[in-house]
Amino acid sequence: MNRREFIKKTALIGASGLMLPAARLYGAVDGGYTGRLLIQLQVNGGWDVSSYCDPKVNQPGEPAITHWSEAGDIQQAGNIPFAPFANNAFLFEKYHRDMLVINGVDLQTNSHETGTTHNWSGRVAEGYPTLTAMFAAKNAPEQPLSYINFGGHAQTAGLIRHSRLDNIDALKEIIRPESIGDDTLRNADDLARIRAAAQARLERQLDNVYLTPRKMNNMSAYQQALNSRSSLAKLTNYLPSQSDIIEYQQVNMETDSDLQRQIQLTIAAFDSGLASASDLYTGGYDTHSNHDLLHEGLFTHLNESIDLLWSLAEAANIADRLTVVIGSEISRTPYYNADNGKDHWPIGSVIVMEKSPSWGNRVIGSTDEAQNAHNINPGTMEQDDAGGTHIYPKHVHKALRRHLGLENTFVDQDFKFLGAEDFDFFG
Repeated sequence: MNRREFIKKTALIGASGLMLPAARLYGAVDGGYTGRLLIQLQVNGGWDVSSYCDPKVNQPGEPAITHWSEAGDIQQAGNIPFAPFANNAFLFEKYHRDMLVINGVDLQTNSHETGTTHNWSGRVAEGYPTLTAMFAAKNAPEQPLSYINFGGHAQTAGLIRHSRLDNIDALKEIIRPESIGDDTLRNADDLARIRAAAQARLERQLDNVYLTPRKMNNMSAYQQALNSRSSLAKLTNYLPSQSDIIEYQQVNMETDSDLQRQIQLTIAAFDSGLASASDLYTGGYDTHSNHDLLHEGLFTHLNESIDLLWSLAEAANIADRLTVVIGSEISRTPYYNADNGKDHWPIGSVIVMEKSPSWGNRVIGSTDEAQNAHNINPGTMEQDDAGGTHIYPKHVHKALRRHLGLENTFVDQDFKFLGAEDFDFFG
Protein backbone atom coordinates (compact mmCIF):
# COMPACT_ATOMS: atom_id res chain seq x y z
CA MET A 1 0.00 0.00 0.00
CA ASN A 2 1.42 3.42 -0.97
CA ARG A 3 1.36 6.49 1.25
CA ARG A 4 -1.71 7.97 -0.41
CA GLU A 5 -3.66 4.75 0.03
CA PHE A 6 -2.59 4.48 3.65
CA ILE A 7 -3.73 8.03 4.39
CA LYS A 8 -7.06 7.32 2.70
CA LYS A 9 -7.60 4.21 4.82
CA THR A 10 -6.63 5.84 8.11
CA ALA A 11 -8.89 8.79 7.36
CA LEU A 12 -11.77 6.35 7.69
CA ILE A 13 -11.20 6.44 11.43
CA GLY A 14 -12.74 9.88 11.45
CA ALA A 15 -15.46 8.91 8.99
CA SER A 16 -16.50 5.92 11.04
CA GLY A 17 -16.65 7.78 14.32
CA LEU A 18 -14.33 5.17 15.81
CA MET A 19 -12.33 6.67 18.67
CA LEU A 20 -9.62 4.24 19.67
CA PRO A 21 -8.41 4.19 23.28
CA ALA A 22 -5.43 6.14 24.52
CA ALA A 23 -1.96 4.83 23.77
CA ARG A 24 -1.54 3.05 27.06
CA LEU A 25 -4.73 1.14 26.40
CA TYR A 26 -3.92 -0.43 23.04
CA GLY A 27 -3.43 -4.15 22.55
CA ALA A 28 -5.99 -6.52 23.95
CA VAL A 29 -5.12 -9.38 26.25
CA ASP A 30 -5.13 -12.81 24.64
CA GLY A 31 -8.50 -14.46 25.07
CA GLY A 32 -10.37 -11.20 25.54
CA TYR A 33 -12.34 -9.85 28.45
CA THR A 34 -14.51 -12.34 30.35
CA GLY A 35 -15.62 -10.38 33.42
CA ARG A 36 -18.77 -8.49 34.34
CA LEU A 37 -20.45 -6.32 31.71
CA LEU A 38 -22.31 -3.02 32.00
CA ILE A 39 -24.83 -1.23 29.79
CA GLN A 40 -26.37 2.19 30.45
CA LEU A 41 -29.43 2.88 28.32
CA GLN A 42 -29.85 6.64 28.08
CA VAL A 43 -33.46 7.56 27.30
CA ASN A 44 -33.12 11.10 26.00
CA GLY A 45 -35.67 13.86 26.16
CA GLY A 46 -37.46 13.03 29.38
CA TRP A 47 -39.59 9.91 29.71
CA ASP A 48 -42.97 9.91 31.39
CA VAL A 49 -42.61 7.50 34.31
CA SER A 50 -46.27 8.04 35.27
CA SER A 51 -47.07 5.95 32.17
CA TYR A 52 -44.29 3.46 32.86
CA CYS A 53 -42.74 2.32 36.14
CA ASP A 54 -44.21 4.93 38.54
CA PRO A 55 -47.86 4.79 37.39
CA LYS A 56 -50.33 7.49 38.39
CA VAL A 57 -54.12 7.67 38.13
CA ASN A 58 -56.21 10.81 37.96
CA GLN A 59 -57.41 12.40 41.19
CA PRO A 60 -60.85 14.00 41.67
CA GLY A 61 -60.74 17.73 41.17
CA GLU A 62 -57.18 17.70 39.83
CA PRO A 63 -55.92 18.03 36.24
CA ALA A 64 -55.50 14.70 34.44
CA ILE A 65 -52.08 13.16 34.97
CA THR A 66 -52.65 10.19 32.61
CA HIS A 67 -55.30 9.53 29.99
CA TRP A 68 -54.90 5.76 30.19
CA SER A 69 -56.23 5.85 33.78
CA GLU A 70 -59.58 7.14 32.50
CA ALA A 71 -60.31 3.61 31.28
CA GLY A 72 -57.94 1.40 33.29
CA ASP A 73 -56.11 0.98 36.55
CA ILE A 74 -52.55 0.38 37.66
CA GLN A 75 -51.32 -3.13 36.94
CA GLN A 76 -48.72 -5.15 38.83
CA ALA A 77 -46.15 -7.79 37.89
CA GLY A 78 -44.80 -9.45 41.01
CA ASN A 79 -44.03 -6.57 43.37
CA ILE A 80 -43.65 -3.97 40.62
CA PRO A 81 -46.59 -1.72 39.64
CA PHE A 82 -46.69 -0.53 36.04
CA ALA A 83 -48.94 1.48 33.78
CA PRO A 84 -51.21 -0.42 31.34
CA PHE A 85 -49.92 1.69 28.50
CA ALA A 86 -48.17 0.81 25.23
CA ASN A 87 -46.88 -2.77 25.61
CA ASN A 88 -45.66 -2.32 29.19
CA ALA A 89 -47.37 -5.50 30.33
CA PHE A 90 -45.18 -7.54 27.99
CA LEU A 91 -41.96 -6.18 29.49
CA PHE A 92 -42.84 -6.08 33.18
CA GLU A 93 -44.55 -9.46 33.25
CA LYS A 94 -41.55 -11.07 31.55
CA TYR A 95 -38.74 -9.29 33.41
CA HIS A 96 -40.04 -8.09 36.81
CA ARG A 97 -37.92 -10.69 38.63
CA ASP A 98 -34.84 -9.17 37.01
CA MET A 99 -35.68 -5.55 37.90
CA LEU A 100 -35.06 -3.07 40.65
CA VAL A 101 -37.16 0.06 40.14
CA ILE A 102 -35.98 3.21 41.94
CA ASN A 103 -38.76 5.82 41.93
CA GLY A 104 -38.77 9.39 43.16
CA VAL A 105 -35.24 10.17 41.93
CA ASP A 106 -34.79 13.94 42.22
CA LEU A 107 -32.73 15.29 39.32
CA GLN A 108 -32.92 18.84 40.76
CA THR A 109 -33.42 20.41 37.34
CA ASN A 110 -35.77 20.76 34.39
CA SER A 111 -32.84 21.29 32.02
CA HIS A 112 -31.92 18.61 29.51
CA GLU A 113 -28.23 19.49 29.71
CA THR A 114 -27.94 19.64 33.50
CA GLY A 115 -30.15 16.61 33.94
CA THR A 116 -28.03 14.60 31.53
CA THR A 117 -24.85 15.40 33.43
CA HIS A 118 -26.51 14.73 36.78
CA ASN A 119 -28.21 11.46 35.90
CA TRP A 120 -25.26 9.84 34.15
CA SER A 121 -22.42 11.03 36.39
CA GLY A 122 -24.17 11.50 39.74
CA ARG A 123 -23.09 15.15 39.88
CA VAL A 124 -24.79 18.33 38.64
CA ALA A 125 -21.56 19.99 37.50
CA GLU A 126 -19.26 18.69 34.77
CA GLY A 127 -16.12 16.82 35.71
CA TYR A 128 -17.19 13.37 36.89
CA PRO A 129 -17.02 10.36 34.53
CA THR A 130 -19.92 8.16 33.57
CA LEU A 131 -20.37 4.92 35.44
CA THR A 132 -19.59 3.09 32.19
CA ALA A 133 -16.28 4.92 31.78
CA MET A 134 -15.25 4.05 35.33
CA PHE A 135 -16.29 0.45 34.85
CA ALA A 136 -14.32 0.03 31.62
CA ALA A 137 -11.22 1.75 33.01
CA LYS A 138 -11.29 -0.51 36.05
CA ASN A 139 -12.06 -3.81 34.38
CA ALA A 140 -10.76 -3.85 30.82
CA PRO A 141 -8.56 -0.83 29.95
CA GLU A 142 -6.42 -2.97 27.63
CA GLN A 143 -9.30 -3.84 25.31
CA PRO A 144 -9.50 -1.69 22.15
CA LEU A 145 -13.30 -1.22 22.42
CA SER A 146 -13.59 -1.37 26.19
CA TYR A 147 -15.99 1.59 26.49
CA ILE A 148 -18.49 1.97 23.64
CA ASN A 149 -20.72 5.03 23.38
CA PHE A 150 -23.52 5.47 20.84
CA GLY A 151 -24.47 8.98 21.93
CA GLY A 152 -25.54 10.98 24.94
CA HIS A 153 -23.34 11.68 27.94
CA ALA A 154 -19.86 10.17 27.55
CA GLN A 155 -17.60 12.02 29.98
CA THR A 156 -14.51 10.01 30.93
CA ALA A 157 -12.49 12.45 33.11
CA GLY A 158 -9.36 11.12 31.44
CA LEU A 159 -9.79 7.57 32.76
CA ILE A 160 -10.31 6.03 29.32
CA ARG A 161 -11.51 7.01 25.87
CA HIS A 162 -14.78 5.87 24.39
CA SER A 163 -15.24 4.14 21.07
CA ARG A 164 -17.94 4.71 18.49
CA LEU A 165 -19.26 1.94 16.24
CA ASP A 166 -21.32 4.14 13.98
CA ASN A 167 -19.97 2.89 10.63
CA ILE A 168 -19.31 -0.83 10.56
CA ASP A 169 -18.18 -0.88 6.93
CA ALA A 170 -15.53 1.74 7.66
CA LEU A 171 -14.41 -0.20 10.73
CA LYS A 172 -13.97 -3.33 8.63
CA GLU A 173 -11.82 -1.38 6.17
CA ILE A 174 -9.64 -0.09 8.99
CA ILE A 175 -9.18 -3.59 10.35
CA ARG A 176 -8.51 -5.05 6.88
CA PRO A 177 -6.78 -2.31 4.83
CA GLU A 178 -5.65 -4.97 2.34
CA SER A 179 -9.22 -5.48 1.16
CA ILE A 180 -12.16 -3.63 -0.38
CA GLY A 181 -15.43 -5.13 0.72
CA ASP A 182 -15.09 -8.88 0.45
CA ASP A 183 -12.28 -8.67 -2.13
CA THR A 184 -8.74 -9.21 -0.84
CA LEU A 185 -6.08 -7.21 -2.66
CA ARG A 186 -3.06 -9.09 -1.28
CA ASN A 187 -2.64 -12.70 -0.28
CA ALA A 188 -1.95 -13.62 3.33
CA ASP A 189 1.73 -14.49 2.80
CA ASP A 190 2.52 -11.18 1.14
CA LEU A 191 0.65 -9.30 3.81
CA ALA A 192 2.51 -11.15 6.59
CA ARG A 193 5.87 -10.25 5.05
CA ILE A 194 4.88 -6.59 4.68
CA ARG A 195 3.74 -6.40 8.29
CA ALA A 196 6.85 -8.20 9.55
CA ALA A 197 9.09 -5.76 7.68
CA ALA A 198 7.13 -2.77 9.02
CA GLN A 199 7.36 -4.13 12.55
CA ALA A 200 11.11 -4.70 12.26
CA ARG A 201 11.56 -1.14 10.97
CA LEU A 202 9.52 0.25 13.85
CA GLU A 203 11.54 -1.70 16.39
CA ARG A 204 14.79 -0.37 14.91
CA GLN A 205 13.45 3.15 15.22
CA LEU A 206 12.44 2.55 18.82
CA ASP A 207 16.00 1.42 19.58
CA ASN A 208 17.36 4.81 18.49
CA VAL A 209 18.92 6.35 21.60
CA TYR A 210 18.50 9.84 20.16
CA LEU A 211 14.71 9.73 20.08
CA THR A 212 13.03 12.48 22.06
CA PRO A 213 10.59 11.36 24.77
CA ARG A 214 7.70 12.71 22.71
CA LYS A 215 8.71 10.75 19.60
CA MET A 216 9.31 7.64 21.70
CA ASN A 217 5.83 7.93 23.21
CA ASN A 218 4.19 8.47 19.82
CA MET A 219 5.99 5.54 18.25
CA SER A 220 5.18 3.28 21.19
CA ALA A 221 1.53 4.25 20.83
CA TYR A 222 1.70 3.40 17.13
CA GLN A 223 3.23 0.02 17.93
CA GLN A 224 0.49 -0.75 20.43
CA ALA A 225 -2.16 0.33 17.93
CA LEU A 226 -0.74 -2.11 15.41
CA ASN A 227 -0.82 -4.83 18.04
CA SER A 228 -4.51 -4.15 18.68
CA ARG A 229 -5.45 -4.68 15.03
CA SER A 230 -5.57 -8.46 15.33
CA SER A 231 -7.80 -8.12 18.38
CA LEU A 232 -10.15 -5.76 16.58
CA ALA A 233 -10.26 -8.22 13.67
CA LYS A 234 -11.99 -10.66 16.03
CA LEU A 235 -15.03 -8.42 16.03
CA THR A 236 -15.79 -9.18 12.40
CA ASN A 237 -16.39 -12.82 13.40
CA TYR A 238 -19.13 -11.80 15.83
CA LEU A 239 -20.92 -9.10 13.89
CA PRO A 240 -24.30 -9.95 12.40
CA SER A 241 -24.37 -10.31 8.64
CA GLN A 242 -25.36 -7.19 6.76
CA SER A 243 -28.79 -8.64 6.04
CA ASP A 244 -29.39 -9.27 9.76
CA ILE A 245 -28.44 -5.78 10.94
CA ILE A 246 -31.51 -3.91 12.19
CA GLU A 247 -31.26 -0.45 10.69
CA TYR A 248 -33.29 2.60 11.68
CA GLN A 249 -36.88 1.81 12.67
CA GLN A 250 -39.79 4.23 12.61
CA VAL A 251 -41.00 4.53 16.21
CA ASN A 252 -43.70 7.14 15.73
CA MET A 253 -44.55 9.97 13.33
CA GLU A 254 -41.55 12.00 14.57
CA THR A 255 -38.85 9.55 15.59
CA ASP A 256 -36.63 6.95 13.93
CA SER A 257 -34.39 4.82 16.13
CA ASP A 258 -31.31 2.65 15.64
CA LEU A 259 -31.40 1.42 19.25
CA GLN A 260 -31.76 -2.20 18.23
CA ARG A 261 -28.77 -1.89 15.91
CA GLN A 262 -26.79 -0.48 18.83
CA ILE A 263 -27.82 -3.49 20.90
CA GLN A 264 -26.71 -5.92 18.19
CA LEU A 265 -23.28 -4.29 17.93
CA THR A 266 -22.85 -4.07 21.70
CA ILE A 267 -23.63 -7.74 22.26
CA ALA A 268 -21.25 -8.66 19.41
CA ALA A 269 -18.48 -6.58 21.01
CA PHE A 270 -19.18 -8.14 24.42
CA ASP A 271 -19.24 -11.63 22.95
CA SER A 272 -15.91 -11.06 21.19
CA GLY A 273 -14.25 -10.07 24.48
CA LEU A 274 -13.22 -6.66 23.11
CA ALA A 275 -15.62 -4.55 25.20
CA SER A 276 -16.80 -4.31 28.79
CA ALA A 277 -19.24 -1.37 28.88
CA SER A 278 -21.60 0.40 26.51
CA ASP A 279 -23.81 3.49 26.50
CA LEU A 280 -26.93 2.93 24.42
CA TYR A 281 -28.89 5.98 23.34
CA THR A 282 -32.46 6.54 22.23
CA GLY A 283 -34.35 9.83 21.90
CA GLY A 284 -37.61 11.47 20.98
CA TYR A 285 -39.11 11.69 24.48
CA ASP A 286 -39.34 15.49 24.69
CA THR A 287 -43.07 15.39 23.94
CA HIS A 288 -44.40 18.91 24.48
CA SER A 289 -47.36 18.06 22.22
CA ASN A 290 -49.22 14.88 21.26
CA HIS A 291 -47.72 13.31 24.35
CA ASP A 292 -49.64 10.04 24.62
CA LEU A 293 -49.53 9.25 20.92
CA LEU A 294 -45.78 9.81 20.71
CA HIS A 295 -44.93 8.15 24.01
CA GLU A 296 -46.93 5.03 23.14
CA GLY A 297 -44.67 4.34 20.16
CA LEU A 298 -41.55 5.25 22.13
CA PHE A 299 -42.32 2.94 25.05
CA THR A 300 -43.34 0.13 22.71
CA HIS A 301 -39.98 0.39 20.95
CA LEU A 302 -38.08 0.71 24.22
CA ASN A 303 -39.70 -2.40 25.67
CA GLU A 304 -39.10 -4.44 22.52
CA SER A 305 -35.49 -3.28 22.49
CA ILE A 306 -34.89 -4.24 26.13
CA ASP A 307 -36.31 -7.66 25.34
CA LEU A 308 -34.02 -7.95 22.30
CA LEU A 309 -31.04 -7.00 24.47
CA TRP A 310 -31.67 -9.78 26.96
CA SER A 311 -32.54 -12.30 24.23
CA LEU A 312 -29.26 -11.65 22.41
CA ALA A 313 -27.33 -11.72 25.68
CA GLU A 314 -28.85 -15.12 26.47
CA ALA A 315 -27.99 -16.41 23.00
CA ALA A 316 -24.39 -15.26 23.46
CA ASN A 317 -24.23 -16.83 26.96
CA ILE A 318 -23.34 -13.52 28.60
CA ALA A 319 -26.66 -12.68 30.30
CA ASP A 320 -25.44 -13.81 33.73
CA ARG A 321 -22.53 -11.32 33.48
CA LEU A 322 -24.63 -8.32 32.51
CA THR A 323 -25.94 -5.30 34.44
CA VAL A 324 -28.27 -2.86 32.65
CA VAL A 325 -29.09 0.63 33.98
CA ILE A 326 -31.99 2.50 32.35
CA GLY A 327 -32.93 6.12 32.97
CA SER A 328 -33.59 9.58 31.57
CA GLU A 329 -32.29 13.07 32.29
CA ILE A 330 -35.72 14.45 33.34
CA SER A 331 -39.33 13.33 33.45
CA ARG A 332 -42.66 14.85 32.32
CA THR A 333 -45.09 17.06 34.21
CA PRO A 334 -47.99 15.46 36.14
CA TYR A 335 -50.50 17.24 33.89
CA TYR A 336 -51.02 18.01 30.20
CA ASN A 337 -50.40 21.39 28.59
CA ALA A 338 -52.63 23.18 26.05
CA ASP A 339 -51.13 21.15 23.20
CA ASN A 340 -51.96 17.83 24.88
CA GLY A 341 -48.29 17.47 25.67
CA LYS A 342 -46.27 17.35 28.85
CA ASP A 343 -43.40 19.61 29.82
CA HIS A 344 -40.27 19.10 31.92
CA TRP A 345 -40.36 17.67 35.46
CA PRO A 346 -37.41 16.91 37.78
CA ILE A 347 -38.68 13.74 39.49
CA GLY A 348 -37.98 10.51 37.61
CA SER A 349 -36.98 6.87 37.94
CA VAL A 350 -34.06 4.52 37.35
CA ILE A 351 -34.36 0.82 36.49
CA VAL A 352 -31.51 -1.62 37.16
CA MET A 353 -31.63 -5.10 35.65
CA GLU A 354 -29.65 -8.31 36.08
CA LYS A 355 -30.49 -11.93 35.50
CA SER A 356 -32.43 -13.26 38.54
CA PRO A 357 -30.70 -11.11 41.19
CA SER A 358 -31.46 -11.43 44.89
CA TRP A 359 -32.53 -7.78 44.90
CA GLY A 360 -34.89 -8.10 41.93
CA ASN A 361 -38.68 -7.78 41.88
CA ARG A 362 -38.49 -4.68 44.14
CA VAL A 363 -39.44 -1.02 44.12
CA ILE A 364 -37.56 1.48 46.29
CA GLY A 365 -38.58 5.12 46.58
CA SER A 366 -41.96 6.66 45.98
CA THR A 367 -43.88 9.74 44.87
CA ASP A 368 -47.24 11.19 45.78
CA GLU A 369 -50.31 11.44 43.52
CA ALA A 370 -48.84 14.54 41.85
CA GLN A 371 -45.42 12.90 41.32
CA ASN A 372 -43.58 14.77 44.05
CA ALA A 373 -40.79 12.75 45.63
CA HIS A 374 -41.14 11.42 49.16
CA ASN A 375 -38.22 11.43 51.57
CA ILE A 376 -36.77 7.95 52.05
CA ASN A 377 -34.87 6.65 55.08
CA PRO A 378 -31.54 5.24 53.84
CA GLY A 379 -31.49 2.66 56.61
CA THR A 380 -34.98 1.25 56.29
CA MET A 381 -35.60 2.18 52.62
CA GLU A 382 -39.08 3.25 53.69
CA GLN A 383 -40.84 6.57 53.36
CA ASP A 384 -39.71 8.94 56.10
CA ASP A 385 -40.80 12.49 55.38
CA ALA A 386 -39.42 13.76 58.69
CA GLY A 387 -36.01 12.12 58.91
CA GLY A 388 -35.29 10.85 55.42
CA THR A 389 -33.96 12.43 52.23
CA HIS A 390 -34.84 12.58 48.58
CA ILE A 391 -33.08 10.01 46.45
CA TYR A 392 -30.63 11.83 44.19
CA PRO A 393 -28.51 10.47 41.34
CA LYS A 394 -25.47 10.52 43.64
CA HIS A 395 -27.18 7.92 45.84
CA VAL A 396 -27.87 5.67 42.86
CA HIS A 397 -24.32 6.05 41.53
CA LYS A 398 -22.74 5.45 44.92
CA ALA A 399 -24.69 2.23 45.36
CA LEU A 400 -23.96 1.09 41.80
CA ARG A 401 -20.24 1.73 42.24
CA ARG A 402 -20.26 -0.48 45.32
CA HIS A 403 -22.37 -3.13 43.62
CA LEU A 404 -20.07 -3.22 40.58
CA GLY A 405 -16.85 -3.32 42.60
CA LEU A 406 -15.71 0.21 41.73
CA GLU A 407 -15.95 1.84 45.15
CA ASN A 408 -12.58 2.61 46.78
CA THR A 409 -10.62 1.66 43.68
CA PHE A 410 -8.38 3.95 41.64
CA VAL A 411 -11.25 4.95 39.32
CA ASP A 412 -13.31 6.09 42.29
CA GLN A 413 -10.73 7.89 44.42
CA ASP A 414 -10.94 11.31 42.72
CA PHE A 415 -14.72 11.25 42.20
CA LYS A 416 -16.26 10.60 45.60
CA PHE A 417 -19.75 11.64 46.66
CA LEU A 418 -18.67 13.14 49.98
CA GLY A 419 -21.44 13.28 52.54
CA ALA A 420 -23.86 11.28 50.43
CA GLU A 421 -26.06 8.93 52.42
CA ASP A 422 -25.70 5.19 51.82
CA PHE A 423 -28.68 3.58 50.15
CA ASP A 424 -28.11 -0.16 50.03
CA PHE A 425 -30.31 -0.70 46.98
CA PHE A 426 -28.68 -4.06 46.28
CA GLY A 427 -28.59 -5.46 49.80
